[in-house]
Amino acid sequence: MSRRPIWEEIYNRFDPFQPAAEQARRADRPRSPAADIIKLLQAPFEGTRALVTGTTGTGKSTELLRIAEARSRHDFVVVLDLQRHFSDVVGDEQALQDISSWEVVFLAGLAVARAAKELLPYPLPDQHLEELARAWQKAAKAADTPAPPAQLDLGAVAKTMVVLASAAAPLAAPATAAAAAGTTAGLELLSAATKVADAATGALKWQLPIGRSQRRLPDQDEHAQNLLGAVNVLVGYVQSKLRRVLLVIDGLDRILEFERAEVLFLRSELIAQIACRMVVAGPFALHSHPAKGAIPRFSKNCVVFNEPVMQKGTESEPGPGVGFFCDVFRRRTADLGVPDLVPNDLLERLAYFSGGRVRDFVKLVRALAEQGWVDDAMHATQPLVDRVLDEMRRLLETGLDAGHVEVLERAAADPRRLIPADPRARELLDYGKLLPYPNESEWYFPHPLLTMHLVRTTRPGSHG
Repeated sequence: MSRRPIWEEIYNRFDPFQPAAEQARRADRPRSPAADIIKLLQAPFEGTRALVTGTTGTGKSTELLRIAEARSRHDFVVVLDLQRHFSDVVGDEQALQDISSWEVVFLAGLAVARAAKELLPYPLPDQHLEELARAWQKAAKAADTPAPPAQLDLGAVAKTMVVLASAAAPLAAPATAAAAAGTTAGLELLSAATKVADAATGALKWQLPIGRSQRRLPDQDEHAQNLLGAVNVLVGYVQSKLRRVLLVIDGLDRILEFERAEVLFLRSELIAQIACRMVVAGPFALHSHPAKGAIPRFSKNCVVFNEPVMQKGTESEPGPGVGFFCDVFRRRTADLGVPDLVPNDLLERLAYFSGGRVRDFVKLVRALAEQGWVDDAMHATQPLVDRVLDEMRRLLETGLDAGHVEVLERAAADPRRLIPADPRARELLDYGKLLPYPNESEWYFPHPLLTMHLVRTTRPGSHG
């Protein structure tokens, strides 16, 4: 019997740009900061603000989702994915690279408003949205934003946003009463097609210019402060009706340039002044810079590393992170009843050559499923896996010049495995060519796919 339907299902389940939606399909990460953040959010402190950094593709979105789900029964959780907003709603993902702190504050306020209007059993006063609209228009004009609209219906604009929020809003009552009322954990996806009666609303388009301002507004600028005040009035109203608001902002980790990260988190405190607890995914440029310790107002600053799929000093040997990826695969395929589909040694090979990057592992599995369907394979084989690895290796090598290779080889030759003192090293980090690992002290090594042929190391990456 053909296993093409199985390969097709695996292909669909391994989407490199979407975290696993079902909790049962997520593997626990022993080195993730999520558990510590969840414990911290159980405390009564109102000033809890956590910044989670890490290179793209390490699985931060999954860990943020884990945090949001854990708190969804206790807090009114609002999850704003800025990368998805700019990609799917604004239609200009590149504009995220130029976003300003006051724009992040505005979008956060709009996300809270969207969630409150849909899920709160009380009406959201129109005056709060009107004040936010006026504040945005004035701030946009002061920042030389191109063509801000003269009239702004934020209620309609908010309906174009994609937001995750607590499915059962925890009302301002003792926790025991809420539990007795049957409050359940979970997040609800709010999109333009959700809970909208008229078809015309579903066709609304995002029309606000975001990430296009020509002038930076300092925190003390009256327009920036008025915008922050309008957002905090809105958040305060929601918190007066609910126990607490927890704001989770994903997507700012996609910002590559340190200069923009500096503007958002070091030269501005606006984001951290939103008057609720929050967890924010921040750019890895902050973590890999000496300025990290100077980030103000965040009470916890942590990082999601690549899983250590290799041993420091003997990088050709698999590390403890390999087992995590094997668990990821088994959890996502357990109900398919095909434990022999990918033999364990080949699964470990895929895990090792993912470099410990969750997204790269998912890409490899998806590519394997695609080729398995094409070949109508009964199970994965060594030649099939090697073909998948070779294709990704060639893709990863694309664009690397002699200077990049020299930096990578210098990193591999350093017995301390530190980042080379070369600006190209930061670029290689941003694009997943040079990878950070957490086992022992923090250390760096070229992506193992690059050590197959291009990058020479003292101990070539020849696992398997």
